[in-house]
Amino acid sequence: MIAYLEGEILTKNETQVVIKVNGAGYAVELPSGIVRQLPDLGQTTALHIHYYVRDSEVRLFGFQSRDELLVFSLAITVKGVGPKLAQSIVAKLSTGQFRLAIRREDTAILVTVPRLNKNIAHTMVMALKKKIESTPFETELDIQIQTKPNDDAVKALVGLGSSPEAASQAVVEAQRVLGISAKLEDLTRLSLRYLSRNLG
Repeated sequence: MIAYLEGEILTKNETQVVIKVNGAGYAVELPSGIVRQLPDLGQTTALHIHYYVRDSEVRLFGFQSRDELLVFSLAITVKGVGPKLAQSIVAKLSTGQFRLAIRREDTAILVTVPRLNKNIAHTMVMALKKKIESTPFETELDIQIQTKPNDDAVKALVGLGSSPEAASQAVVEAQRVLGISAKLEDLTRLSLRYLSRNLG
């Protein structure tokens, strides 16, 4: 089984790279956007590999970090989640965001992943909440909470009809997931999801 590849990049497109290792070329599928982060053709790269076997089909999925590989490997154990959706999770969420979402049963952040609906998000939380605590991630999970809400995000929500109190609470919840460096657009979008959930 192949777990790691390091070698020369022969070809690449938006979703796949071919790596030459000891004279053999390995076609590796990557999450959306990751290929653009790789070196140019002819340069050396290294990827952590998930060796996927189903019936007679064999596919290699590559990741730049071991933690991304672990997120992918956990995700595809969930009913209704195949390799494509698991790749979308890695592409959309940081490993820390995914781990916090599972730990806090936060389906609002999970459904920001394209094609990941509420039912799958709920199933994923239930299936992975215990597993993720015992998974040997390399990076420590940052659970520090920023208590002061982003003023611009609060103003945006108030402008959409929310009360200042509800807007502040929603923004703080979103900041716990996205972190202090989140873009205003992403922060406002997730805050709106929290507002809708709390009102529902």
